[in-house]
Amino acid sequence: MKINNILIGVFSLITFTACAQHEKSDHMELATAVTELKLKTENFDELKNFDWNMVKEIFQENNTDQEITLAIAYVNTSEVDKSKVRIDNFEMEFTGKLADLDNLTARLKKSIDKLDEFNVQNTNN
Repeated sequence: MKINNILIGVFSLITFTACAQHEKSDHMELATAVTELKLKTENFDELKNFDWNMVKEIFQENNTDQEITLAIAYVNTSEVDKSKVRIDNFEMEFTGKLADLDNLTARLKKSIDKLDEFNVQNTNN
């Protein structure tokens, strides 16, 4: 009888010890999101020829309600006489929800096209 009690005690102790060391792992998922894309260049042709389809790939992991910012910056380093008409340094920034990404990129493209038209008109004169 004493041996049965000792064996039951030992097995209970082993069982409780094994269960007490069982660690519950709370899997924590960390989410990262790209919230801003800024293109900065000294060559205006790079802005004109930028692949805007790549922007969708950059933001594809974001939630559609995520607030994002698209920005372009142009730094004119040419030594053209300041009295002539030219595109000088500028920066444009559009902010909105990811669901409006197509609208934001269309507005940026339209702005770049307008600047390009202005540049072509004034360099040909």
